Amino acid sequence: MAASRTVEKVSEIVIDPKPGGSRAVFLVETRNSEETREVMNFFSDISDYLQVLPMSKGSLLSFAVQVQEGDQKMLDEIRAKLASRYGFVALHRSFDALIYNILTELCNDTGSKLLPVPKCDICGKVDPFPETIVNLAGEDGTPVASRKYCSTCTAQHSATNNKDFVISLLSADRKDFSRLAQRKLIRTPTRKQRIKFKIEPQAA
Repeated sequence: MAASRTVEKVSEIVIDPKPGGSRAVFLVETRNSEETREVMNFFSDISDYLQVLPMSKGSLLSFAVQVQEGDQKMLDEIRAKLASRYGFVALHRSFDALIYNILTELCNDTGSKLLPVPKCDICGKVDPFPETIVNLAGEDGTPVASRKYCSTCTAQHSATNNKDFVISLLSADRKDFSRLAQRKLIRTPTRKQRIKFKIEPQAA
């Protein structure tokens, strides 16, 4: 959908900042479907305590995780538990282009399938845990678009107030939503750390 047509449908903007932390990637090679289920269930269980994003499926399973700075020890505990049961377990203590390229090659070698990973809608960088997500919705709350921005782009487009911040991000977006800057945004109450704006309807 063209950005100009999308803008016409937008009646609400919600900025959803995400907690930051340290990223890591786990790679686990399994020998059969039972082991695959075990590993997937294991990471599903720990998602109650840290952020988890599956990145591949098949004989090679991979998961991006994000932990708070004080929880680094948890990564070693997870690796030790996995290594005690499965033959190949690797832990890469960051998420970057290098590990993503390695994962891509390993998936090709093992016949495993890469899963979709979010990309920053400004710079295009693959980012499993975007720092800022901006959701655009219609008058009845129907989702129109969801745009994701990495920590670098979020910082580059910081502003003195939330309205200018979201307009700066959307204007820098690869689809260019700068026309929203011409609309009147009205801040509305919301829960938690989310920031919500209603867009005043255009005059007929």
